[in-house]
Amino acid sequence: MRFSAFGHHGGVLLALALVILTACGGSQVGAPAMPAAAGNDGGVPAEAGEDGGGDGAMPPTASTVPADDETAAGQDKDEIDDGAETTDLEGRGQVLRHPLDNWTKEQIEAVLAKDPESLGSMSIGYAHSGALFNGVQMPPGDGWDLVNADHAWGTRETVDNLTHCLKRVADLFPGAAKMYIGHISGRRGGHLSPHKSHQCGRDVDVSYYYVAGQEKWYVTANAQNLDRPRTWAFLRTLITDTDVELILMDRSVQRLVRQFAIARGEDREWVDRLFDGGGGLPPLIRHAKGHATHLHVRFYNPLAQETGRRSYEILIKRHVLQPPSYFARHKAKSGDTLSWLALKYHVPAKVIQQTNGLKTDTLKIDHEYRIPQSGGVRAAPRVTIPARRLPPDGAVLPAPNAEQKGPVPPPAIGGG
Repeated sequence: MRFSAFGHHGGVLLALALVILTACGGSQVGAPAMPAAAGNDGGVPAEAGEDGGGDGAMPPTASTVPADDETAAGQDKDEIDDGAETTDLEGRGQVLRHPLDNWTKEQIEAVLAKDPESLGSMSIGYAHSGALFNGVQMPPGDGWDLVNADHAWGTRETVDNLTHCLKRVADLFPGAAKMYIGHISGRRGGHLSPHKSHQCGRDVDVSYYYVAGQEKWYVTANAQNLDRPRTWAFLRTLITDTDVELILMDRSVQRLVRQFAIARGEDREWVDRLFDGGGGLPPLIRHAKGHATHLHVRFYNPLAQETGRRSYEILIKRHVLQPPSYFARHKAKSGDTLSWLALKYHVPAKVIQQTNGLKTDTLKIDHEYRIPQSGGVRAAPRVTIPARRLPPDGAVLPAPNAEQKGPVPPPAIGGG
């Protein structure tokens, strides 16, 4: 079962569009009420820049570059970083129908000119180089605290998916300690220090659930402080109720959660595939250095991604967005210096130094350095959504000290 995030906003979108487009020439527009499988109609802007540049669409500065706590140094063979794209799943899903499938570029431009908010959230480009338009701020809630509300902007789909999962845990475990919501994206997406990703409203950093009295943001989870029932309930809800793309978790925490899930009676083969991959699929829960203090979740956004793909070129043309920031990668050779890199890439040496966590201006031969750049990023293709990795026979998570029988379908979540 899949659910639409257009909700009542889709109705507003279509009503406004019909009025506007009739005035522009009497075109008729049709749109399904919710996504369904469709063919890929192409229409990707060729090599369009992609941005949104931070909260103010400004180029990277020394105060906004990434710290080195999420750099990819010292990776092992199974590790990915928070900016990695899941290219190993390309072509393995379905293209879902979208309310704009029958629209022309001219029709979309007409609506963007009159009422851009009516098209809803737009996730533009890639997680590591993209933009957010018509973002939604994560609301406060009884079961969670926002670490920084200014950096808690996402798409409507992301915010609704996250809220649904948090409320599900609260329903199963009344009185649970609060979860902390870290960075999602800036209001307009783009680079958000200290991350490589979090640029287009689909990535979320959240704390683990901790036992009462030990809950705090950015605490290393371990066998003594991790609330395993609630953490597993949150993960399980992400996997069964949403189109989650990946979950990053340190291997040390994976072991604790995995053991708990199997001990409580989850299907072992299903759990193994979530953590190890199998059947031709990669793991859904992946190891990433630095993620023993928090979870990193990335959602597919079939509505916001496709709306953004179709609207991006127009937004750039109308100067609503600026080309986004991204990172060039430079492998140092003999004779390279920090000042030479600054001249080559037109970036202050201090910015390069802080981006890569350098304490001196010395470069290491054969080491790859990240250089902040702006503009010239290719647009993302139309997204395909893989089938959800559901447990066998529709097994559901039982409430504590209670027995639930039979599958319980996830609630429809959406909104304006």
